[in-house]
Amino acid sequence: MNHRILFGSYPIPRFAGIASHNFVIWTDDKGRPLYEINGGAANSDGSFNYCAIRGPLTAVVTDYAKRDLVHYPEFYVRPTSRTVLLIEGSYSSIAARWRAAVDVAERIRLSNLRYSFLIQNSNSVATAITEGMGLTPPSTAVGRVRAPGSHRQLMLDPV
Repeated sequence: MNHRILFGSYPIPRFAGIASHNFVIWTDDKGRPLYEINGGAANSDGSFNYCAIRGPLTAVVTDYAKRDLVHYPEFYVRPTSRTVLLIEGSYSSIAARWRAAVDVAERIRLSNLRYSFLIQNSNSVATAITEGMGLTPPSTAVGRVRAPGSHRQLMLDPV
């Protein structure tokens, strides 16, 4: 098996699992997670705000080799998470796409955008990350009810 980039969705229990939190994941040739990118709000100390209703919009890159759930969330390993394959390829081809994803994540962190549950949130971050890699988010994981904010284009400064 090749390395893969997957688009993940975690049904949010607080909203009866109807609305989801979207994220992007890189797995190795055995299907093990290497890295994950989540969007959301940051707490004032820079940690990831799992229950955000406001705050600065952020994108967090989790390295599964250096686990720290306070600052670097992991949704891929949750039993209710679902994934869709975006691309599969050699280590070097996936690494090049992931580098583009990390660059978009950095632009989001520096953007001074504010988190908003319905407008710009984890789902709009996942969409921006996916499009930044030259890929298309799966239609099964986006939508105004299923993934509020997933259709929102983040206004990021050009590189």
